[in-house]
Amino acid sequence: MKNPFEVLRIKEQELQRVRREVEALRMIAPLLAESAEKPANGKSESHEVIDLP
Repeated sequence: MKNPFEVLRIKEQELQRVRREVEALRMIAPLLAESAEKPANGKSESHEVIDLP
């Protein structure tokens, strides 16, 4: 049986990692939105969704 305190510690570390990732996405999302609104070449860009492994 796993030690509950060890499992809790691991889950807390994972939660902190996800919080950092969400904060990074919140910071970068407005920059990405600005670049999508103003294409550098003046033409509308096609955005393709791809699946990552």
